[in-house]
Amino acid sequence: MKSKTLRVAFIDGPAYAPLYACLAQFSQQFGIQVDIGFKGTHPDLNRHVQECFENGLSSYDLISTHTKYAPSQARYLYGLDQAFTAEELGDFSPALLELARVQGELISIPRNFDARLLVYRRDRLEELGLSVPETWEELADVASRATEAGYTGFVFPGMESGLFGTFFELLISGGGQLFDEQLQPRFASEAGVEALHKLRQWYQCGWTPKGLPDMHYDEVSASFRQGESTMVTDWPGYFGLLSDPMSPVSNLFDLALTPKSASGRRAVYCGSHSFAVPASSEHVEEALLLLKFLTSPEVQAIDADQGHVPVRQSVMTRQKQGAPPHSIAARRWSLLEETLATSVIIPPKFPEYPAAEDILWQALRRCIVGELSEQQALALASEQIQQLVGS
Repeated sequence: MKSKTLRVAFIDGPAYAPLYACLAQFSQQFGIQVDIGFKGTHPDLNRHVQECFENGLSSYDLISTHTKYAPSQARYLYGLDQAFTAEELGDFSPALLELARVQGELISIPRNFDARLLVYRRDRLEELGLSVPETWEELADVASRATEAGYTGFVFPGMESGLFGTFFELLISGGGQLFDEQLQPRFASEAGVEALHKLRQWYQCGWTPKGLPDMHYDEVSASFRQGESTMVTDWPGYFGLLSDPMSPVSNLFDLALTPKSASGRRAVYCGSHSFAVPASSEHVEEALLLLKFLTSPEVQAIDADQGHVPVRQSVMTRQKQGAPPHSIAARRWSLLEETLATSVIIPPKFPEYPAAEDILWQALRRCIVGELSEQQALALASEQIQQLVGS
């Protein structure tokens, strides 16, 4: 008898791809083949999946998604509350399961939890006699001094969700607001102008890589790992690549909390990558088997070994206990715990969010490269988003 084949669409990249090696084990264990019909960056994946949903194109049985993007896909996704028992969900962080709900319904299962830390070249700061920056203003000073010494000072994503996220952190830590309770944009403010001015200054002063406006997450992390940049606020999933003995910076970097504002507030842009089953799947039972397999403790350990923050409490406990005392791995867990306890900011969940984020980051980038002033960029994005959410 021919085995069933599940068709899936996954996020790709060096922080995510190692997990997919376990699909062969799933096929062997359950006699179900898995065909990866699409792999790409998160923005490319979102566009592809949305096009498939809206136009009735290639049907998938399981997709990668994200807790901030899933609300825009909710009407196309299979409800999971009846598919999981309380015991099956008991090991997951309750807060992250709640994050995966839309209007009370569980529509995806978290894969990880993302929270950035500051990663810096310990050797360069020591060479230049500089302290680890605790505020964004201090980071700018370190970036300037490092650039004067012939290094690249700081790197952050210059496009898409990563650019939005850096602005979001600066905005909130500076006392600003992204949206109000009616989902009207509130970022065209004094705090918004100040946040965008920082991004523009860092790029225009040459403290960042020249190609920054076209750099996404993978390119940003690679810029630091390959020795170009002195500082980066990086995602947990890249830690395994950083600390790999083959990495040029494996013994040269260290970690700190993401910088705070001059007033003392720290805000860290967070969320969860997740897996979901499209309601159009013709193999829901088998797709649920794959979903439970990919979020099982054994498979979660694969991501955790890469550096991802696990969403299962048992896996998190094992990771922390396995980190040698006083090691950089142990310090990383301590910094992440402090971040998760004090500094998490999450964008609002609403169907138009992906489109709103696209509008905002494109306006931000136009300012950074000098096409628009800070005020013009934020006013333009605010007007376009008001039209979007009011339509």
